[in-house]
Amino acid sequence: MNYYRVSYSNIGKRGQLKIQEMAFVLVALMIFFGLVALFYFSIRLSDVREDAALQREAEAQALVRKLSASPEFAWTATSCTGCIDMDKVLLLKERQGYKGFWELEYLSVEVIAPQKEGECRKENYPDCRSITIVNKSKEFGTPVGAFVALCKQEFNEQGYVKCELGKIYASGRRIRNEG
Repeated sequence: MNYYRVSYSNIGKRGQLKIQEMAFVLVALMIFFGLVALFYFSIRLSDVREDAALQREAEAQALVRKLSASPEFAWTATSCTGCIDMDKVLLLKERQGYKGFWELEYLSVEVIAPQKEGECRKENYPDCRSITIVNKSKEFGTPVGAFVALCKQEFNEQGYVKCELGKIYASGRRIRNEG
């Protein structure tokens, strides 16, 4: 009858060891699935950031196009609805009331012509390259630009309208490109 005698202390230790092994396996599985979830969410977050950057850039492009059609910039002739009046832009540069009007850090219009250089002022206009309307800070991010037609009234014997290819740039807190 002694052979039915079982030592409960050995069974208890083996059972306890099996429970500990199972607990370590469960903890390892939890850590593994946690790392997989972290990896998945980091990829998804980078996709969301990329989509947000593309959305900001599209909004900035729309804002620049909208600025070029605003009454402060628009050429008044009916034949060119998307043109910018360079004479108006030069006068806007001198008006302090428009510095905070668009809530931008930087706003500039540039003539794309290789022979022209420098910032426009009344003294050197029209033989200049760019007109900076708003420049609030040195760190305004990367400005977003759009091509526009820049028109001005030229006077000789008859007078005529001269249009050139240009670009309007804008940058600000709302449209700053952050990658």
